[in-house]
Amino acid sequence: MKIGIVTPTYYPYPGGVTEHVYHVRCGLEKLGHDVRVITTSFGRGDVQHNGSVVRIGRSVPVPANGSLCPVALDFRMTSRVRAVLARERFDVLHLHEPFMPALCLSVLREADTPVVGTFHASNDSPIGYRLFRPLLSLYAEKLSARIAVSDVARRTVESQFPGHYRVIPNGVDIQRFASAAPIEELRDGRFNVLFVGRFEPRKGLKFLFGALPQIIKSVPDVRVVVVGGGPFARYYKGFVPDSCRHAVHFAGFVSREMLARHFASADVFCSPALGGESFGIVLLEAMAAGVPIVASDIPGYRTVVRDRETGLLVPRGSSDAIAHAVVTLARDPELRRRLADAARRAVERYSWETVTGEIVRVYEEVLGETRSAPPAPPRRREAARGGKATCRRA
Repeated sequence: MKIGIVTPTYYPYPGGVTEHVYHVRCGLEKLGHDVRVITTSFGRGDVQHNGSVVRIGRSVPVPANGSLCPVALDFRMTSRVRAVLARERFDVLHLHEPFMPALCLSVLREADTPVVGTFHASNDSPIGYRLFRPLLSLYAEKLSARIAVSDVARRTVESQFPGHYRVIPNGVDIQRFASAAPIEELRDGRFNVLFVGRFEPRKGLKFLFGALPQIIKSVPDVRVVVVGGGPFARYYKGFVPDSCRHAVHFAGFVSREMLARHFASADVFCSPALGGESFGIVLLEAMAAGVPIVASDIPGYRTVVRDRETGLLVPRGSSDAIAHAVVTLARDPELRRRLADAARRAVERYSWETVTGEIVRVYEEVLGETRSAPPAPPRRREAARGGKATCRRA
């Protein structure tokens, strides 16, 4: 099959959707499929077009759902999308967050091949969906199949756009995280608590910093290692109490290899997110690495972690609860071992091979339905214009 994956985020922009698209692309190419990623430009670090990645327009950050969401804009968006689709002649298109403007919506509008849509977002009050439901409902009708990465994501979109949604979760490169070597400088006898994520409100980093004074009282040799960053980095660094600055190490954004090594160097992984998480790929990464988890008790995280079985879930926004959970794990090596062993077993279900296989079956189903259906008459515009595997990050 020739497959076009359309995504609002891709490298060098970090995040769960980026990781999902990258690994599914790699899995599809290993299976012998011809894949193009259609995305936008995020500035420094981009490769504009290398045959496998096509970039249309530029990303503009827009506040939404406690985060900054990149929106692709281009005055020539429609004509450029038409040109790409006419040139590539995909068998199937796979859109991630299909209703995101303007790239995904443009591709959905112009597509004349089967379209699969994957929905990632979790939001208790999806204002955008509600406001634009009459218009977006017309686009939804063009989706040949709908996927959600979790029950939480399914409920978010299904509340406004009823239909059949298959739940196919995010995945994780189990071997990469299970076999990574620790970073020697971080294995110096101190107790490492790892945070991975962008510096934005919904990630809840300030509540981990707020827990530090209590943690240090019981675990004086603790060190919080923060991997990630963002435009609000200076603001969030200001939440570190002055008396605790010696206990925080800011690593910034790191490579994929170094990310795995940071997990291998951790004694506990903490994700104090406040909401808006439909799944939590970082939790899978910690599980694959065998790192005990302390995470907020929010719907998206309950999809992945079972409290006191594969991690400890704490009330969101509670520094006291975070401190208690971290200290509990620091004092109880046997509990850490038990949680890590159970997590390693549970994470096997989320291998990218399994996830990619489920997605391929969806492609085959929609293509089978298309081939068995009577041909549709050509649209006026199509008639007018003639109707026409090494996995790299860029």
